[in-house]
Amino acid sequence: MIDSESPDPDLLDLAFPYAMDAVSADERATIDQRVDTADAATAAAFDDTVRGVRETVAAMTVVDSVAPPADLENAILSALDGPTDLRSRRPGWQWLAAAAALVVALGAGAVFFVDRDAERITYDITAQLVHEQPDTRTRSAVVEGGGALLVTTSAQLGAATVNFDGVAAPVEGQAYQLWLVPPEGAPRSVGVLGQLPAADTPFVTRFHPADTLAITIEPLDGSLLPTSTPITTLALG
Repeated sequence: MIDSESPDPDLLDLAFPYAMDAVSADERATIDQRVDTADAATAAAFDDTVRGVRETVAAMTVVDSVAPPADLENAILSALDGPTDLRSRRPGWQWLAAAAALVVALGAGAVFFVDRDAERITYDITAQLVHEQPDTRTRSAVVEGGGALLVTTSAQLGAATVNFDGVAAPVEGQAYQLWLVPPEGAPRSVGVLGQLPAADTPFVTRFHPADTLAITIEPLDGSLLPTSTPITTLALG
């Protein structure tokens, strides 16, 4: 039995499949118990990794072309301490391993966007760069509960900045999750905001002209798909 002062280094390997729902209900319960009994530093690192993986992978639209490190899948399978045929009962495992590998490769703090039209990764898209474009357009939308969503877009750059005016911060344990909703298909998350961005450092995301930006209230770690009615929406085209 692991006591509250014992380190549990293998627990961090489980953050990747846990974040992407690649574990069974029993496995998730076991992982939750390990988080509860892990030392504070390991538990905090696990929570941070889960949050980071969900935000990063949700922002990706092209991941199947990324080759994971050869030993990544084995490391995760070993940490799970599960059957060696986990791969066969997890049809999407290769996709998940590739996504986890990309997260590891990028490292903490990396700034990237996946351009799903050109299928390339673009780095260092900043709010300043968006605002400097000659075709910028700023729009707003009323947010349920008070305040407004402020969005500045550059269709030429294919990027937008997102900020809020007079909107209350998320309540404890919840976050605002930003989604891009295409005319057809499922919404895709582009960010989970546990706190509102500062006025001079807005949130930045890539977008497609046909997308609609929607914001929902979700658990602090975010959701794979919206679980609540949007508190605001704004067409970006």
